[in-house]
Amino acid sequence: MSKLIFLGLVSALSSGALAQQWSVPQPQEFEQGYVCLEGVSQPIQVEFADTVAQQARGLMERTELGEYSGMLFRYPSERPGGSGFWMYQTLIPLDIAYLAEDGSIVKTFTMMPCGSDDPRQCRSYAPGEPYHDVLELNAGFLAKHDIRMGDHVQVNPPLNENEQCHNN
Repeated sequence: MSKLIFLGLVSALSSGALAQQWSVPQPQEFEQGYVCLEGVSQPIQVEFADTVAQQARGLMERTELGEYSGMLFRYPSERPGGSGFWMYQTLIPLDIAYLAEDGSIVKTFTMMPCGSDDPRQCRSYAPGEPYHDVLELNAGFLAKHDIRMGDHVQVNPPLNENEQCHNN
């Protein structure tokens, strides 16, 4: 019996230690640009998450995001549909749009903050289909603007911050 209690205690300590080993990545600097969403005339100012460190950090620990702001995760090649995003240490609810290489939306989710200090307790939002890039925005943005699967995102359209998107 004491052997069973000891194994249970060792297992619990190992799990706790594993959770403590994963730490929030350091803050990153992000290049900025714009994307246009099909049917939305206002350009979205995005931060580009291009490096592994930027992608690991994402929007963690942010307390706000502008109404027409977001983050675009750009990958050098297609990602498998089983690889997803989580909300560990992300404080604001987000909409996520998984994008095919041509910018078409293949899947969307509204993601809520995890709230757990144990990353293993945080849900992963995987699209179930291959994707190339990922756009994160404030929760509710996609529904408010009637953005659906199949709609397109244009990255770095030729405009400045005072111009409108011309993809309507």
